[in-house]
Amino acid sequence: QAMGDIIIAHGEAGDNQTTAYSITDGQLVTGGTLITELGLYSACNVDDNTMLAMGLPRAGYENRVIFVIDKTNMSITQRVETKIDERQEEGLVVWPTDMHVRDGQLFVSYYLVGSGELEAVPAFATPNSNQARVAVFSYPGLELEKIITDDRTSDVGVYLSTTALEEDESGDIYTFSTSSNASGFFPTPTNPSGFLRIPSGSTEFDDGYFFNFEEASGGYKINNAVYAGNGKMIVRMVMDDAATWGTYDPVTEAPTCAIAVADLEAQTVTHITDVPTHGGEWGMANLVHDGQVYLNISTANGASIYAVDPEAATASEVATIDGNWVKGIFHLD
Repeated sequence: QAMGDIIIAHGEAGDNQTTAYSITDGQLVTGGTLITELGLYSACNVDDNTMLAMGLPRAGYENRVIFVIDKTNMSITQRVETKIDERQEEGLVVWPTDMHVRDGQLFVSYYLVGSGELEAVPAFATPNSNQARVAVFSYPGLELEKIITDDRTSDVGVYLSTTALEEDESGDIYTFSTSSNASGFFPTPTNPSGFLRIPSGSTEFDDGYFFNFEEASGGYKINNAVYAGNGKMIVRMVMDDAATWGTYDPVTEAPTCAIAVADLEAQTVTHITDVPTHGGEWGMANLVHDGQVYLNISTANGASIYAVDPEAATASEVATIDGNWVKGIFHLD
């Protein structure tokens, strides 16, 4: 994940090592490394020196830990333990889907998943997801101030998403909700897939704004989305929601994903037919640069990078990859 002009690389599951990389004299140089006692599953950049990350176990009811990290020397300067929204009686715990700092507050989107501790609720099951939820912390104090909710759609983000809280040029934060079985929600929420807004200067969802993506797209759902600028979201959408976790297979022989432009103001969806139907991935590798959005597109034949023009709703293949899946796309000075 890019944190300013530094790339931060972290393993998944059992690999708790985090390493910084940067460009020096035109060469990619390895910086500092730190090790956390928990896997890191969400992170955000704060400024030139600081990033935040959240660590948690993959099962059980242990505290979630917010790590404050000094990027200049890759050291942990503070750790704050929190439960956020634990519900042991339901067998559910918080799984973060994104973090974002704005105007003295840290916003953490999350979904409620089975902890693996209750027989009736399997690990990562989502029996209580018909509501969007975002935790609001003070920053830099990192005290939980409140949890905001909205019943018009479902939990915000997906497993390993990094763009569930996207800030536009006006300071408004947009969230996406998938309501998608193929994106890892089982049982599948009945509320529609769509976008919500947290206006600039507010810590509440905008009661007057809900973009019902599922309706506008003709029945498709959001898998992931990234803000491209000028009120446009580039959306990886789910065309067939039948297979549980079906979008987490980049080289599937039965691809279910497509790319579209969602206009957040007009509330329209335009399918970009230049991009083939493809498999999904863990998150959504992307780079927004010079008016283009660069995406990883994986099929049974391998991976490619496509450049998407959000204004024209067109795309072109700009690189082919000797591999199945690109995990990150970066531009470093």
